[in-house]
Amino acid sequence: MSDTEPPPAKESLAQWLGLNRATLAVLAVIGCLGLSEEIWSNFLSLYLKDRAKAEHVQGAVLQAAQYMGYIAFAKNLLEGCGYIIGGTIAHRMGPRVALAVSAAPMAVGFTLMLLIPDPLAIAFAALLMTNWEPLSVPATFEVVGSEVPKNRRTIAFAVQSIQKRVPKMVGPILGGLALGAIGYWLNLALAFGLVGLSVIIQLLLTKKMRPKADPVHVPLGKIMREMPRELRLLLSAEILIRWGDWFARDFAVLYVVNLLTQEWGWSEKAATETSGLLLGIMAFTALATYVPIAKWVDRSPSPRPFIGTTFLLFSLFPICLVLLPKLCARAGLPVLLGLVLTYVINGLRELGEPARKALISTGFPPEVRARAIGLYWGLRSFAFCPAPIVAALLWRWIGPDYTFLIGGSIGLLGTLWYAVSTRLSSKAAA
Repeated sequence: MSDTEPPPAKESLAQWLGLNRATLAVLAVIGCLGLSEEIWSNFLSLYLKDRAKAEHVQGAVLQAAQYMGYIAFAKNLLEGCGYIIGGTIAHRMGPRVALAVSAAPMAVGFTLMLLIPDPLAIAFAALLMTNWEPLSVPATFEVVGSEVPKNRRTIAFAVQSIQKRVPKMVGPILGGLALGAIGYWLNLALAFGLVGLSVIIQLLLTKKMRPKADPVHVPLGKIMREMPRELRLLLSAEILIRWGDWFARDFAVLYVVNLLTQEWGWSEKAATETSGLLLGIMAFTALATYVPIAKWVDRSPSPRPFIGTTFLLFSLFPICLVLLPKLCARAGLPVLLGLVLTYVINGLRELGEPARKALISTGFPPEVRARAIGLYWGLRSFAFCPAPIVAALLWRWIGPDYTFLIGGSIGLLGTLWYAVSTRLSSKAAA
C-alpha cells in the first residue's frame, strides 16, 4: 500500500450485522407483531378445549384437536394467498406499504375475538391474526435483498430470526403466566396493544422505503417456470418437511398439557405454565445459534449441509415428543427432562434457516424478487395446507402418538430427498 492510499475503513458492528434504517424497520415490525401473536396463539388449543368443557362437550381434548386441524388448514390456505398478495404489494407499492398492510388483519382479528367469544368466531379471528407474516415476508426479503450486500445477507436474516425468536421466547412465558393467573382476555389485551405499537414504529422508520419507479411486471406463471433448479429442489423438500411438521406443530401444546395432567397428575395451571416455559426454552435455543452459525455459513462453500441439518431436526421433533418423555419415565428420570430435551432439539432446527432464506433471496433476479418470494412461499403453503386436517383425523383414529410418529417419518423422507437430489444435482453440474 502506498503512503497516499487511505487505510481500509473499519467495519462497524451495524454493517457487520447487516443493519441499516430499512432493516431496523423490518426488525421493529416482526418484533412487535411476533410478540403480539406469541402471547396468545400457543394457547388457542387450550382455550378451545376450555370452551368445549364449558359447553359440556364430551371429549373436549379431541374436539380442540379437530378445531386446531381445521384452523391450521384454513390458516395455511390463507397464508398461501397472503404470500402472493404480499409479494405483489411489495413489488408494486414498496416494502413500506406492505409492512403497514401486514398489521391490518391482526387488528381486525383481535377486535372480533374480544367482541364475540364464540368458537367459530374465535377460529375466524385467529386466521386473521396469524396472517400478518405472509403479508410481510416478501417485503422483508426485498429489503434484505436490495439494501444489504450479498456477503451480509445470511447474517441479516440471522438477526431477523433472532428478532422473531425473542418474541417466541418471551411471549409464551408471558402468555402462560397471564393465562394461569387471570385468563385468556389479558393475553388478548396485551397483544392488541403491541399491534398499535408496531404501526407507530414502522411509520417512523420506513419513510425512505419507496417503491421502484417503474416495477417490471412478470407473470407469476413465467416466474414459476423460470425458477432455478436448486430452488425447485429446495421447495419440493420443504413441502415434505412442512407436511410432517404440521402433524405436530399446532397440536404440541395440547399434547404436552394433556400428557402432564392425564398421565402424570399435574394440575392444569402447572401444565399450562410449563408448556409456555418449554416454548421459551425452544426459542432461546434457536436464538443462541443464529449469529455464530450465520457467520459460519458466510464462510462455507455451500449452505446445503446447514439446510439439511435443519430439515433433519424438523423431522425429529414430533418423534422425540412422543418417545423422549416415555424413555425418561422408564429410566426413572423426570418426564420434564424428556420434554426439555425435545424442545431443545426443536430449537436447534433453526440452524439452517438464515442460510435457506439467503439462498432463496439470492436465487431470484432483483427485478422480480418480491413477487417470486411471495410465489415460492405461497406454493409451499398451498401444498401442505391439508396436513393439519389429516393430522386431526389421525388423532381421532389412531391417537396422537402414532400421528406424531407418522409426521416425523414424512419429514425424514423429505430430508432424504433433499440430501439425495442436491448431491445428484451437484454431480450433474460438475
